[in-house]
Amino acid sequence: MSEKRAQILTTSLRLFVTNGFHATPTSQIAKESGVATGTLFHHFKTKEELINTLYLETKGEMIQSLSNKVDEQETIKGKLRQIFFNAIHWAVTHPDHQLFYSQYSNSPFITNLTRELGYRRFQFIYDILKLGQEKEILKPIDIDLMFEAIDGTLMGITKYLLIHPEKIADEMCLENAFTLYWDTLKG
Repeated sequence: MSEKRAQILTTSLRLFVTNGFHATPTSQIAKESGVATGTLFHHFKTKEELINTLYLETKGEMIQSLSNKVDEQETIKGKLRQIFFNAIHWAVTHPDHQLFYSQYSNSPFITNLTRELGYRRFQFIYDILKLGQEKEILKPIDIDLMFEAIDGTLMGITKYLLIHPEKIADEMCLENAFTLYWDTLKG
């Protein structure tokens, strides 16, 4: 990725999280990125393309973090526990990305194609959920519903932790949070 493109994405992330999509003109993104408006449009044809690219790149970074050491875990619970704590770690170390993801994951600015491409990146989690159901460890409910339930639970927990940063180091709080997450899933 070119340095200018990366700077545009970094600046866009900050501005979209702070000001929202409509209140962030491309001229401001270009100016604060240190590039000409024409350079911005060279990399992204429209503001919508920019936000969709930022969404996919944010999701890509998140997935990389979520999948870290999951294969080293032997049990379904262990794998989902690793994903949970990876998600918490990613959210608290990337608060702007987390806020962007929670603000825009259901936004009309994200195209259906982009949303579908984003969900495909979560396939490894779907595979774990399906395996857990096959082994009768997890609830026998629709996988998409189960995924949305744990995604919503994680978003709520990370929002709580970002509002109460002193709780991030509280092991009992984190264990209780994992119990909420696990209870959503277990059969």
